[in-house]
Amino acid sequence: MRKLLLLVMLSTTGVMAESTMYVGDKVKIPMRADASIAKNNVINHLSINTPVTLIKKQANGWSNIKVDGKSGWMISRYLTDKKPSNLQAEKLKKRIISMSNHNKDKREQVNNLQQQITSFEDKVSSLELAAIKANTQSLEFNKLQNKLFNMNEVNTDLIEQVSILKSANGSLHTTDFLTIISTITLLLGFGVSTIMSRVNGSRESKMYTL
Repeated sequence: MRKLLLLVMLSTTGVMAESTMYVGDKVKIPMRADASIAKNNVINHLSINTPVTLIKKQANGWSNIKVDGKSGWMISRYLTDKKPSNLQAEKLKKRIISMSNHNKDKREQVNNLQQQITSFEDKVSSLELAAIKANTQSLEFNKLQNKLFNMNEVNTDLIEQVSILKSANGSLHTTDFLTIISTITLLLGFGVSTIMSRVNGSRESKMYTL
């Protein structure tokens, strides 16, 4: 006789609330159409750890069960209410897979966030370079502006000097002209004086001759 995993005995036959049980033997257990052992009443063979719904359990050692929508009978000692370890392992496996998928999603989210951070850092670096370039251009502009201001001052000084030179040049031209006029007048005066002296001399000579 195979080892009994769990035997639930009822002293009287009665209707029980439906609960989940598991086929607890190492071989396929026949599911019969009625609570008797006969060759012609086997309607299914259930593998180990197959979950079934217990409809009622009788004192004669038979249990009325339902699986995949079909009801039948099975010897009660082949049923157990303990969840098989392999089912628990399967449940844990599914949970691990679910957690792995969840972790995969989280890793993808982390990777996306890292890419966004990298992109943001690149944008910040670009903005910093643009700011540095703008500052450099601003400094160059200020230098050019100062240079232009200095050139304007120099140009103003040159204009003032040119004005002074023009005034001086005008004064020189006026002075030269006056000098020439004075010289000519002086020469004319000398010439007239000489002529007058000669005329007077001729008159005196004639008077003495007479």
